[in-house]
Amino acid sequence: MYHVAMGIGPDDEQAAAKADAVIDLPQAPDAVVVTVVHASDDPDLDPTSVPAVASVLDRLRTAGVDVVAVVVDADPSQAVLDVADDADVDCICVGGRRRSPAGKLQLKNGAQQVILGTDRPALVVGQTD
Repeated sequence: MYHVAMGIGPDDEQAAAKADAVIDLPQAPDAVVVTVVHASDDPDLDPTSVPAVASVLDRLRTAGVDVVAVVVDADPSQAVLDVADDADVDCICVGGRRRSPAGKLQLKNGAQQVILGTDRPALVVGQTD
């Protein structure tokens, strides 16, 4: 099994692109498991009540990928890092930005914090049209 952690925010414009990138991983859906992480200060929040999270869960499940969602009371970047460590994931999926060729070296602030805060591989997903 290949375990991926993926942070999804309430207005995550790249949620579908991140889900599709995981669906396209080698041996998916059979050997890929995803933990979707949503940061919230409400520990009783049902993650499926967040439209972006519900959409990703549906997209992954429709593709046959095993997926669970968790809510973590922490800064979004730290929430992903904490879950990645606790679950000992193999990879962290983060969103990048669509930029000019020179600007592609820059990442979204949260993605940069996750990548710099871990020694795990990161799958950086760009925006799609």
